[in-house]
Amino acid sequence: MARKARPQRLITRYAGVRLYDVEAKAYVALADLRGLRADGYAVVVRDAETGQYVTKTVLRPDFEA
Repeated sequence: MARKARPQRLITRYAGVRLYDVEAKAYVALADLRGLRADGYAVVVRDAETGQYVTKTVLRPDFEA
């Protein structure tokens, strides 16, 4: 059986801590990202300045936004 792809949400990280949800066109908190993941979204975080993907860094348990 083929695995169904989860919908993806792109988040842009500005100035090291500000998180912007591209689809919702709004700044979000770290708790919002965790909520999106709980709702079944694949959350992807990209640093605005470097263009690097920093999802694992942002979603680690001890990160404070």
